[in-house]
Amino acid sequence: MGAGASATQMIFFITSVIIALGVVGALFLNVQSISTAATMGSKTFSEQLRTDITIINDPEIIPNSSVIYTFYVKNTGKEDLSTQYINVIIDGSLVPDGNLTKTILNGDAMWIPGDVLQINATVTINPGSHSLRVITENGVEDSFEFRKS
Repeated sequence: MGAGASATQMIFFITSVIIALGVVGALFLNVQSISTAATMGSKTFSEQLRTDITIINDPEIIPNSSVIYTFYVKNTGKEDLSTQYINVIIDGSLVPDGNLTKTILNGDAMWIPGDVLQINATVTINPGSHSLRVITENGVEDSFEFRKS
């Protein structure tokens, strides 16, 4: 019976080692996933801290030609921005990208710190008070209140 008991103990030992390796593998994958998510989150947060924009229009005088309104937004942060992912919201409604023309005034391809972005929005708005929100690709935004007479 001595050899049989040893064989049983050996089988239990090998089984417990295999189970332990499975648990360690699963824990490693979870820790790796959490670590990657934390790294990505800190990178995004760092970019948000370095990003800032300011709408620099005069709220009393908004350049427009019936349905095309022109807004000027300055990159006042330290991060280069792409104009491709800029969202414009007027009075709580997203202005479709097809109704926007975005031009960096000095002609650069990237919107670098200090540059001004001219946004021409083709929208129909009624006379009165209105709100504008411009949102960058990483969620940084600026709001602006203006009047149409």
